[in-house]
Amino acid sequence: MQTILMSPAAPAQSWNTLRILKATRIVLIALDALMLIAAMASAHVHRDALKTVGIDSAPSIIAAQHIKSALADMDANAANELLGAPAESVQGYESRRVEAARALIDAAENITYGQSERAPIEALQVGLGTYERLVQRARDLHERSDPQFVAAYRDAATLMDETLLPAADALDKANNDVLERTYEGQSGNSFWARALLIAAGLVLLGAMAAVQFFLSQRTRRTFNPALVAATLVALGALQYSLGAMATGHRQLKVAKEDAFTSIHALWRARAVSYWANSDESRYLLDPAHAAGHERNFLAKAASLAQLPPAMRPVDIAASEQRGVTPKGFSGYLADELNNITFDGERQAAVDTLLRFEEYLGVDTAIRQFERGGKHREAIELCIGTREGQSNWAFDRFDKALGATLDINQSAFDAAVRQGIAAFDGFDVKLSALAVAIAVLIFLGLAVRIREYQ
Repeated sequence: MQTILMSPAAPAQSWNTLRILKATRIVLIALDALMLIAAMASAHVHRDALKTVGIDSAPSIIAAQHIKSALADMDANAANELLGAPAESVQGYESRRVEAARALIDAAENITYGQSERAPIEALQVGLGTYERLVQRARDLHERSDPQFVAAYRDAATLMDETLLPAADALDKANNDVLERTYEGQSGNSFWARALLIAAGLVLLGAMAAVQFFLSQRTRRTFNPALVAATLVALGALQYSLGAMATGHRQLKVAKEDAFTSIHALWRARAVSYWANSDESRYLLDPAHAAGHERNFLAKAASLAQLPPAMRPVDIAASEQRGVTPKGFSGYLADELNNITFDGERQAAVDTLLRFEEYLGVDTAIRQFERGGKHREAIELCIGTREGQSNWAFDRFDKALGATLDINQSAFDAAVRQGIAAFDGFDVKLSALAVAIAVLIFLGLAVRIREYQ
């Protein structure tokens, strides 16, 4: 019987230096690609947050409050005109009507979140036309000395209070909800995006260091110049990426927390103050509902600035100048004074508070005249524009508020601009660096691979 001798199975080919070098080249290039993907994903997270806050949401929120302010002042001018105000009220009404229409167009051109924005914009568009017709009817009746002009104006005022101004607030809310969710989520997203980038970068750098050590031990060459260069470029790419992320994150914080928080409070203050100014005129125009108009005025005034008991505006101002907000001081103007960040902002905000209290002092005098039976004097004080009269005082307040708003708006615009600029050409630059790293890895290991082939 023939015996068949079988040789043992040939051992699997060992991982020699050549195979290790070839595999290493593939792994390093793959890690380079991974770092590029992580960097681009992180940049996308930061860019999207800046775009949502600075371009999509904030401008629409401002437009909503701009619309509300213009509409409320339209109504104040309409009431003043019916009280017998000079031509300035007619001009003011028309100017605010055009302003509201333009702000409405701006809001419509920036619809981002669908029906939640579209519905209030449509309500504003339709309601504004109806309001204008009601005001014109009140004017026509007033010209004919028909006492029904008050009831006609009351219909317009009801439409303003119950439809138009709430629609502007709904437009504000639709965008502010998204802005707040985006900002709240961005902090966590930014952390994890940067953590992933750092991990990918460190793995690549560690792998290249390990390969450099392997080469120095196996090939007896201290350094591989191309691999050293690739390591330095990778380190630079990681630093550049993290620097862009840090800038984007920092500027988003400035835009949202430091600037926009104040911008939103100030625009709300402006809109509510115009609405309150309308209530002041309605108080004199519609005696049958004077008590309700007075309550509405006082409630709106308190929403701007509610002083602590036994404190005067000058006491608040002195405390705020020292950087201390008194306990119990609340309202939109208090919100702004609690969020002072930029040069000149505190003085402008304090001046706004003082001008508002000056306006409230004139309003008190108006009501004293009216209660004392001096209706004509109350009207003259209410619709007058001379020093010491209501419209003069309100204009001083509005200009002070505008100056405070401008400081924050400039800071907001600059922060958004700088945050987005940090990512200008980011994808192209980082892709070029990743290609350079891959080429250097390939060339550096190709020399050693040829030696073993």
